[in-house]
Amino acid sequence: MCPSLKTISNSKNGILTYCNNSKLFQLVFNNLCFEFYEWELETFKKHITELDVVYWENQLICSQHQRKIPISIGHKCFIILVNREEVLEIKWLLKMDSKTTNILKSKDIEYPIFSN
Repeated sequence: MCPSLKTISNSKNGILTYCNNSKLFQLVFNNLCFEFYEWELETFKKHITELDVVYWENQLICSQHQRKIPISIGHKCFIILVNREEVLEIKWLLKMDSKTTNILKSKDIEYPIFSN
């Protein structure tokens, strides 16, 4: 592991790190990877805060997809779709939802467990 890389937060599906050399924050969530400078991270946090989860769930109620909440990333032809739980987890990773403590359960750890 790079000595200049600092883990800020992590959860079942993601991790937020900061590299002191490049001055970049890296948010890895499921199979997505975002790299932000500090001002970009703050803009992303603001965008996530302004997401109207209830509106999008109602707007796309007939959608066949489980994920109904769009996160635009600046390109009109590329939108990330997430569900309510994923939005909450992203907020937690970004330390925007300080009310909840995310404690991993044994089933959340992807490691084979053998009972003796």
